[in-house]
Amino acid sequence: MKDPKILRDETIEPAGHFAAEIKKGQVLRIIDVEGQQVADLVTINAQEPGEKLSVMNTINLNKQVFPRVGYVLYSDEARAMMTIIEDTCGVHDMLAGACSGFTNEKRYGVKNTRNCRDNLAAALEPWGIAWKDVPFNMNVFMNCPIGNDGNWSIQAPRSKAGDHIDFRAEMDVIAAFSNCPQIYNACNAFHLKPLRAVIYEYRPY
Repeated sequence: MKDPKILRDETIEPAGHFAAEIKKGQVLRIIDVEGQQVADLVTINAQEPGEKLSVMNTINLNKQVFPRVGYVLYSDEARAMMTIIEDTCGVHDMLAGACSGFTNEKRYGVKNTRNCRDNLAAALEPWGIAWKDVPFNMNVFMNCPIGNDGNWSIQAPRSKAGDHIDFRAEMDVIAAFSNCPQIYNACNAFHLKPLRAVIYEYRPY
Protein backbone atom coordinates (compact mmCIF):
# COMPACT_ATOMS: atom_id res chain seq x y z
CA MET A 1 0.00 0.00 0.00
CA LYS A 2 1.14 3.53 -0.72
CA ASP A 3 1.75 5.83 2.22
CA PRO A 4 -1.80 6.51 3.43
CA LYS A 5 -3.28 9.96 3.82
CA ILE A 6 -4.01 10.29 7.54
CA LEU A 7 -7.33 12.00 8.26
CA ARG A 8 -7.43 11.62 12.03
CA ASP A 9 -5.03 10.27 14.64
CA GLU A 10 -6.16 10.16 18.25
CA THR A 11 -5.04 8.46 21.45
CA ILE A 12 -7.90 7.22 23.61
CA GLU A 13 -7.17 7.28 27.30
CA PRO A 14 -7.74 4.19 29.45
CA ALA A 15 -11.49 3.66 29.98
CA GLY A 16 -12.24 6.34 27.36
CA HIS A 17 -14.21 6.16 24.13
CA PHE A 18 -14.03 7.17 20.46
CA ALA A 19 -16.48 7.77 17.62
CA ALA A 20 -16.21 9.17 14.10
CA GLU A 21 -17.95 9.21 10.74
CA ILE A 22 -15.95 7.21 8.23
CA LYS A 23 -16.68 7.52 4.52
CA LYS A 24 -16.94 4.51 2.22
CA GLY A 25 -13.43 3.43 1.26
CA GLN A 26 -11.73 5.03 4.26
CA VAL A 27 -10.08 2.87 6.91
CA LEU A 28 -10.22 2.80 10.70
CA ARG A 29 -7.08 1.43 12.32
CA ILE A 30 -7.23 0.52 16.01
CA ILE A 31 -3.81 0.24 17.63
CA ASP A 32 -3.10 -1.51 20.93
CA VAL A 33 -0.46 0.90 22.19
CA GLU A 34 0.93 -1.12 25.10
CA GLY A 35 -0.62 -4.53 24.44
CA GLN A 36 -3.44 -6.58 26.01
CA GLN A 37 -6.14 -3.88 25.81
CA VAL A 38 -9.59 -4.50 24.35
CA ALA A 39 -11.76 -2.18 22.23
CA ASP A 40 -15.54 -2.78 22.03
CA LEU A 41 -16.48 -1.73 18.48
CA VAL A 42 -19.87 -0.94 16.92
CA THR A 43 -20.80 0.34 13.46
CA ILE A 44 -23.89 2.24 12.32
CA ASN A 45 -25.03 3.37 8.88
CA ALA A 46 -24.20 7.09 8.82
CA GLN A 47 -26.96 7.81 6.28
CA GLU A 48 -29.64 5.64 7.93
CA PRO A 49 -28.78 5.27 11.64
CA GLY A 50 -31.52 2.68 12.11
CA GLU A 51 -29.25 0.20 10.30
CA LYS A 52 -26.64 -1.18 12.68
CA LEU A 53 -24.06 -3.89 13.15
CA SER A 54 -25.52 -7.37 13.58
CA VAL A 55 -23.20 -9.85 15.24
CA MET A 56 -25.48 -12.76 14.33
CA ASN A 57 -25.58 -11.80 10.64
CA THR A 58 -21.83 -11.27 10.73
CA ILE A 59 -21.14 -14.74 12.14
CA ASN A 60 -23.68 -16.43 9.88
CA LEU A 61 -22.62 -14.77 6.63
CA ASN A 62 -18.90 -15.21 7.28
CA LYS A 63 -19.52 -18.78 8.51
CA GLN A 64 -16.89 -18.05 11.13
CA VAL A 65 -17.04 -17.03 14.80
CA PHE A 66 -13.52 -15.61 15.01
CA PRO A 67 -12.69 -12.50 12.93
CA ARG A 68 -9.72 -12.54 10.57
CA VAL A 69 -8.49 -10.68 7.46
CA GLY A 70 -11.30 -10.66 4.91
CA TYR A 71 -13.99 -10.90 7.60
CA VAL A 72 -16.93 -8.58 6.89
CA LEU A 73 -19.00 -6.81 9.53
CA TYR A 74 -22.63 -7.05 8.37
CA SER A 75 -25.62 -4.96 9.35
CA ASP A 76 -29.03 -6.08 10.57
CA GLU A 77 -30.07 -5.67 6.92
CA ALA A 78 -27.30 -8.09 5.86
CA ARG A 79 -25.28 -5.37 4.12
CA ALA A 80 -21.52 -5.07 4.35
CA MET A 81 -20.46 -2.29 6.71
CA MET A 82 -16.70 -2.77 7.20
CA THR A 83 -14.10 -5.34 6.14
CA ILE A 84 -10.96 -6.34 8.03
CA ILE A 85 -8.11 -5.72 5.59
CA GLU A 86 -5.10 -5.97 7.91
CA ASP A 87 -4.54 -7.57 11.30
CA THR A 88 -1.31 -8.12 13.21
CA CYS A 89 -2.92 -9.79 16.23
CA GLY A 90 -5.34 -12.36 14.85
CA VAL A 91 -7.31 -12.96 18.06
CA HIS A 92 -10.62 -11.13 18.51
CA ASP A 93 -14.10 -11.93 19.83
CA MET A 94 -17.68 -11.74 18.53
CA LEU A 95 -19.50 -13.37 21.46
CA ALA A 96 -18.75 -11.56 24.73
CA GLY A 97 -20.68 -8.36 24.06
CA ALA A 98 -20.07 -5.20 26.06
CA CYS A 99 -19.78 -5.09 29.82
CA SER A 100 -22.44 -2.97 31.50
CA GLY A 101 -23.20 -1.79 35.00
CA PHE A 102 -25.86 -4.49 35.14
CA THR A 103 -23.62 -7.37 34.11
CA ASN A 104 -20.77 -6.21 36.35
CA GLU A 105 -23.13 -6.18 39.33
CA LYS A 106 -24.56 -9.59 38.40
CA ARG A 107 -21.19 -11.25 37.80
CA TYR A 108 -18.93 -9.51 40.30
CA GLY A 109 -21.23 -7.95 42.90
CA VAL A 110 -19.97 -4.41 42.26
CA LYS A 111 -22.20 -1.42 41.54
CA ASN A 112 -21.70 1.80 39.56
CA THR A 113 -18.69 0.55 37.63
CA ARG A 114 -17.25 2.11 34.50
CA ASN A 115 -18.33 -0.05 31.59
CA CYS A 116 -18.34 -0.35 27.80
CA ARG A 117 -22.09 -0.05 27.33
CA ASP A 118 -22.12 3.39 28.95
CA ASN A 119 -18.97 4.37 27.05
CA LEU A 120 -20.55 3.44 23.70
CA ALA A 121 -23.73 5.35 24.53
CA ALA A 122 -21.65 8.42 25.44
CA ALA A 123 -19.63 8.12 22.23
CA LEU A 124 -22.79 7.89 20.10
CA GLU A 125 -24.80 10.55 21.91
CA PRO A 126 -23.86 13.29 19.38
CA TRP A 127 -25.70 11.26 16.72
CA GLY A 128 -28.82 10.91 18.86
CA ILE A 129 -28.31 7.21 19.57
CA ALA A 130 -29.60 6.23 22.99
CA TRP A 131 -28.24 3.62 25.41
CA LYS A 132 -30.95 1.10 24.48
CA ASP A 133 -30.16 1.53 20.77
CA VAL A 134 -26.45 0.68 20.98
CA PRO A 135 -25.99 -2.56 18.98
CA PHE A 136 -24.22 -5.71 20.09
CA ASN A 137 -20.51 -5.26 19.40
CA MET A 138 -17.29 -6.84 18.22
CA ASN A 139 -14.47 -7.07 20.78
CA VAL A 140 -11.18 -6.12 19.17
CA PHE A 141 -8.12 -7.84 20.72
CA MET A 142 -10.31 -9.82 23.16
CA ASN A 143 -9.33 -13.46 23.70
CA CYS A 144 -12.29 -15.75 24.38
CA PRO A 145 -11.49 -19.32 23.35
CA ILE A 146 -14.17 -21.97 22.94
CA GLY A 147 -13.31 -25.48 24.14
CA ASN A 148 -14.18 -28.71 22.36
CA ASP A 149 -16.95 -29.17 24.91
CA GLY A 150 -18.42 -25.77 24.04
CA ASN A 151 -17.14 -24.08 27.19
CA TRP A 152 -16.30 -20.41 26.71
CA SER A 153 -14.00 -18.23 28.79
CA ILE A 154 -12.37 -14.82 28.98
CA GLN A 155 -8.59 -14.98 28.85
CA ALA A 156 -5.86 -12.34 28.76
CA PRO A 157 -5.47 -10.80 25.29
CA ARG A 158 -2.72 -12.05 22.99
CA SER A 159 -2.13 -8.61 21.47
CA LYS A 160 1.30 -7.07 21.87
CA ALA A 161 2.38 -3.45 22.01
CA GLY A 162 1.84 -1.88 18.59
CA ASP A 163 -0.52 -4.54 17.24
CA HIS A 164 -3.25 -3.12 15.01
CA ILE A 165 -6.33 -4.06 13.02
CA ASP A 166 -7.68 -2.17 9.97
CA PHE A 167 -11.36 -1.92 9.03
CA ARG A 168 -12.25 -0.57 5.56
CA ALA A 169 -15.66 1.08 5.36
CA GLU A 170 -17.98 -0.51 2.77
CA MET A 171 -20.57 2.23 3.32
CA ASP A 172 -20.54 5.56 5.13
CA VAL A 173 -20.49 4.50 8.77
CA ILE A 174 -20.38 5.85 12.27
CA ALA A 175 -17.76 3.73 14.02
CA ALA A 176 -17.51 3.90 17.79
CA PHE A 177 -15.51 1.98 20.33
CA SER A 178 -15.01 1.84 24.06
CA ASN A 179 -11.52 1.50 25.44
CA CYS A 180 -12.70 -1.28 27.73
CA PRO A 181 -12.61 -0.37 31.45
CA GLN A 182 -13.12 -3.94 32.68
CA ILE A 183 -10.87 -4.79 35.65
CA TYR A 184 -12.84 -7.66 37.20
CA ASN A 185 -11.78 -10.35 34.73
CA ALA A 186 -8.76 -11.07 32.50
CA CYS A 187 -10.22 -9.12 29.55
CA ASN A 188 -7.50 -6.45 29.73
CA ALA A 189 -4.99 -8.48 31.76
CA PHE A 190 -6.26 -6.58 34.84
CA HIS A 191 -4.59 -3.33 33.79
CA LEU A 192 -6.17 -0.49 31.77
CA LYS A 193 -4.11 1.02 28.97
CA PRO A 194 -4.50 3.52 26.09
CA LEU A 195 -5.58 2.74 22.56
CA ARG A 196 -5.02 4.71 19.38
CA ALA A 197 -7.43 5.34 16.53
CA VAL A 198 -6.25 6.34 13.05
CA ILE A 199 -8.53 7.06 10.10
CA TYR A 200 -6.86 7.06 6.70
CA GLU A 201 -7.64 7.01 2.99
CA TYR A 202 -7.29 3.55 1.52
CA ARG A 203 -4.71 3.38 -1.30
CA PRO A 204 -4.16 -0.26 -2.28
CA TYR A 205 -1.58 0.45 -5.01
